[in-house]
Amino acid sequence: MKYNMDQKLKMVHEYLDDKVSTLKLSKKYGYDLSKIKYMIKLYEMHGEAPFDERQASRVYTREQKLIAIKEVLSKEKSTRQVALELAIPNPHTVQDWVKKFKEKGEEGVQSTTGRKQYLLHEDRQRYLANKEMNERLKALELENDYLKKSLALISKKNKQSKKK
Repeated sequence: MKYNMDQKLKMVHEYLDDKVSTLKLSKKYGYDLSKIKYMIKLYEMHGEAPFDERQASRVYTREQKLIAIKEVLSKEKSTRQVALELAIPNPHTVQDWVKKFKEKGEEGVQSTTGRKQYLLHEDRQRYLANKEMNERLKALELENDYLKKSLALISKKNKQSKKK
């Protein structure tokens, strides 16, 4: 099950405020123990800021990524430590950067934004309908252009044959 940032923050507060153990939280929510521990450390270092939904669309510059990758590859820090320092909600993000760097080199590392929130069913349906309509519109415009050019060629031929 996918948990949103509010639900993750609730788990952290249960641990800190209600003194519920991480093991009990893991069983209660069916959530990975190591991820719960990571969220607690993240909260302790940065407060609630990383749990803000707008954090999901945070921009990471190429330079930030390269510094983080070099720290991991030089074995100075683990991917988790780097992710904690950068207040990244998911430590696998840094692992993905390192993997991409190993596969494609520095050229593979670009400035990017975070993932967009998943669309609701109605929004997804609207998006797909708009996409289909735009494709149909483009096809009809191409057909219309073809017919106009054909008509122009035919009328030009007819004018030439009448002159003879």
